[in-house]
Amino acid sequence: MLDRITRRRNRHLKWGIAIVLLSTALGSAVYLIHSGNTDAWPETSCTVAGTRVVRADIADSFRTIVMYRGEYRLRYTVGGREYYVWANSGWSDVDKQFVQDKVDSRVDHCDFLIRYNPTRPPDAIAVHK
Repeated sequence: MLDRITRRRNRHLKWGIAIVLLSTALGSAVYLIHSGNTDAWPETSCTVAGTRVVRADIADSFRTIVMYRGEYRLRYTVGGREYYVWANSGWSDVDKQFVQDKVDSRVDHCDFLIRYNPTRPPDAIAVHK
């Protein structure tokens, strides 16, 4: 009789531990998904502070294609302090000069908004308006 009660308690204990572990894993997953979401971050405007063209090689199964990608250096201000972030311009090609010309032609205005982490302002992403 005592052995049957002990087995029943052990079974309930195992189920209880499994439920606690499952709910902890589920809660952790929800937290990680929510913390990675930047849609709730405040937005600020920016200005283009510079441009650059960087290599962005594409590798397939037979060869590597040398590509170039244009980027904008965006300046934004949070709490009276200036920060910078590099954002993809959307231009890429095998011809570096072509990409440089396209990037330089759009320097006069900023098509981006900056979403920044209010707890750590240097953590920011640039999004198209």
